Amino acid sequence: MDNGKQPVDFNEDTLRGLLSGRRIGGSVYFFRKVASTNEIACELALKGASEGTVVIADAQTKGKGRFNRVWQSPAGCNLYTSIVIRPPTEPALASQITLMTGVAVAELLSSYCPYVTLKWPNDVQIGGKKVSGILAQMRASGKRVDFIIVGIGTNINMKRDAFEETIQDISTSLREETGGDISRVDLTVKLYDSFERWYARYIRDGFDPIRDMWLKYNSKGRHVQVVSGNELYKGEVVGIDGDGALLLRDENKITRRIIAGDVSILRGLVCF
Repeated sequence: MDNGKQPVDFNEDTLRGLLSGRRIGGSVYFFRKVASTNEIACELALKGASEGTVVIADAQTKGKGRFNRVWQSPAGCNLYTSIVIRPPTEPALASQITLMTGVAVAELLSSYCPYVTLKWPNDVQIGGKKVSGILAQMRASGKRVDFIIVGIGTNINMKRDAFEETIQDISTSLREETGGDISRVDLTVKLYDSFERWYARYIRDGFDPIRDMWLKYNSKGRHVQVVSGNELYKGEVVGIDGDGALLLRDENKITRRIIAGDVSILRGLVCF
């Protein structure tokens, strides 16, 4: 599905051919420009879209991040996609999907560039700079998840001077890190493959394997500060629990369980 001329390197027909018959991506909705792929995917899910349906856009005008922040989404250089899933999990455990997706994205990007890390709960970084973000939104009925929309934005071929000045020092792209352009079609297909593998493992084996792999990519052992609501916490990351909450040990050796918040690394106190 297209609403305008398609970029040469990001062709709908090519993507459909490569994704045909797959569990994730077998049903594709492709747009040149939308307000938000998550919004489109949610509308489709409400109408009964099957698990694995994906929405892809070349550009977004109102790309979403956590806390309704704007995700910069210019045309012709990045990947903006949302995946519809219907996991047999409890709403209270839905945050595990964000961490699972982070593992899938980090594993993929590691094949392009080293130094990929995960920052709780939803950022993928290279060299401490954000290269990809995840926004999972859920609809539930009682103790049953109706569907989860997993939105993924990944900076692929974006140049440094194309980022807004306020985020140039904290954002990056694969092109900036590797020195060359990356095929968006190839990366998109590989992303869905990686997501499908980890999602299948999550359904089969539960959260423990996800948590183990997530910790390999995470800043465990680093000192961070977390803004959670009106509270500010500082301490050492010691892991995540079975629900996906961050475990933070403060200077008094008290371990706090953080279920939501913004994390920043205290670079002067990094412990390796």
